[in-house]
Amino acid sequence: YGVAWNPLRSGQLLSGAYDSLVCLWDIEGHTQGGKELQPKATFKGHSSVVGDVAWHHHDENLFGSCGDDKMVLIWDKRDAAKPTNKVENAHDAEINCLTFNPNNEFLLGTGGADKVVALWDMRSMNKPLHKFEGHEDEILQLQWAPFTESIFASSSADRRVRIWDIARIGQEQTDEEKLDGPPELLFIHGGHTTSVSDFSWNANKNDEWVIASVA
Repeated sequence: YGVAWNPLRSGQLLSGAYDSLVCLWDIEGHTQGGKELQPKATFKGHSSVVGDVAWHHHDENLFGSCGDDKMVLIWDKRDAAKPTNKVENAHDAEINCLTFNPNNEFLLGTGGADKVVALWDMRSMNKPLHKFEGHEDEILQLQWAPFTESIFASSSADRRVRIWDIARIGQEQTDEEKLDGPPELLFIHGGHTTSVSDFSWNANKNDEWVIASVA
């Protein structure tokens, strides 16, 4: 259900699957003659389907996984025996996606079938820093903007892509502004007619605010 290339280590790929396992693969260790590649390590921590996997952007050894068991697990690839951090009941329903902030080594976002996006600080994951509410159906994908640490987007089965700014959390609003949503909500894209399964920020610095989405 999720695959992710290590951005800091060439050839290393994570996969998460229906069998509740996370596998680490090293394609650079594959021999020319062999037709099958065996995982370099297998991580057993989830009790149900693994919904997503993601690498940390600042430490090549760290990655995260989430799943239908409502758990968020932080792993060190050097120790497959147990996760370095485990959050049980991180959401009120299945967790579909997670993403590490590329511009802030401590921030992590997760999205669930409970229609909520949760923001976490990896230094203390006892509870979320903040919950982003507004989607009317399950969250399917999350991604931080590549150009700043405070902006991220979320897509949902409610046919919407929402853009958020964590720097605006707690800002005062007029009664009229409150009708449009919380202060951290920047924009809602409503062009799709069915679930928005995936999207991607443009990495080109000349078009920082361009997003492509599919449904």
